[in-house]
Amino acid sequence: MEVINLSKKKFRNLRPLKLPKSVLNTETKIYKFERGKKQYILKQIYNDKGPLLAYKLYTLEMLSTYKDFIPDNFILPTNLVSVNQKVVGFTTPFISGINLQEILNSPSIDRKEKIYYLKRIGEILENIKNIRHYTPLTDFYINDLHESNFLVNNQKKQLYVVDTDSFKIANNSVFCSRYLSPSPLFRHANTKKYPRIHTFNIGGYVMPNENSDLYCYSIIVLNFLYGANVNNMNLSEYYTYLTYLSEIGIDKELIDIFANLLTAKQNQNPYHLLDTLSYEQIGKASKKVFSLKKKLI
Repeated sequence: MEVINLSKKKFRNLRPLKLPKSVLNTETKIYKFERGKKQYILKQIYNDKGPLLAYKLYTLEMLSTYKDFIPDNFILPTNLVSVNQKVVGFTTPFISGINLQEILNSPSIDRKEKIYYLKRIGEILENIKNIRHYTPLTDFYINDLHESNFLVNNQKKQLYVVDTDSFKIANNSVFCSRYLSPSPLFRHANTKKYPRIHTFNIGGYVMPNENSDLYCYSIIVLNFLYGANVNNMNLSEYYTYLTYLSEIGIDKELIDIFANLLTAKQNQNPYHLLDTLSYEQIGKASKKVFSLKKKLI
C-alpha cells in the first residue's frame, strides 16, 4: 500500500469531517482530504504505536491484498498517511451519501425505503458468505456491524459499507464491535456459538463468525422496530418484547430467528422476511407503544 507523506502543517490544517450527532465514532478523527482532483477521507489512528497499530496496519494490508474479491460497495483503504515518517492514518475514497443511522431515525423517510436498505444489509451478508465459500478469502466478516457503518446513496439506491478497517480478515486480530460486547442482553448469548476472547482489553470481545454477523444484523432490524437499542434490554424484557411482536401479528418465522439469537441454534438471515412487516406492525412495535401496552397489563 502506497504511503502519502504530509508535513505537520498540512496535517494540522486538514478540515474535520462533520458527522451527524446520531453517528457514533470513538476510534478515529476523520478529515476531508484532497489529492490531485480526487476527494478522500483521512482517518487518523488513535492507537499509533504498539500492538494495536500493528493489528491495524496488518488489517489494512489484507484489505488491499484481497481487494479483488471484495465487492465495489465496500469502501476500502487506499493509502497510508504519514507525518515525519510516522504513520498517522489512512485514506479511503470520499462517498457522497447519508448515513444509514440518519435514515432509520428520520420520521420523514418512508418505512418502505428503510426496509429496502435493511434488506440490502442481509444481501451483503449473503454475498460475504459466498466469498468465504468460493474464494481464497475464507476468513472474512464485518464484525463491527451496526447502523452507522453504512452509507446510502439515494440516487443510485446503493448501500455502501464503511469502516472496513474493523473487519475480521485473513487471520487478523479482532477489533471491538458495538453489539458484540458485554451488554445486558448479549452477556446471555451462548458462548460456544459466540466464542469469547480473553484479551478483550486490547481488542474485541467475540471471535467473529457467521453467527456474530447475523446477530448484529438482527439487532439492527430489532432496533428499527423498537426505535431504541434492543441490546440494552435485559433477558426478561427481550423475550417479553418478542412475545408482544407475536401478539401484533409479526411473522412467526421472523420472531423465531430473533428468539434463537441467544441460544445454541445457528442464526438465520432474516432479510427475505422483512417485506412481511406491515406499516401497522412497524408502528405498534415501537418502544413507546410497547411501554404503554406493558402498563395496561
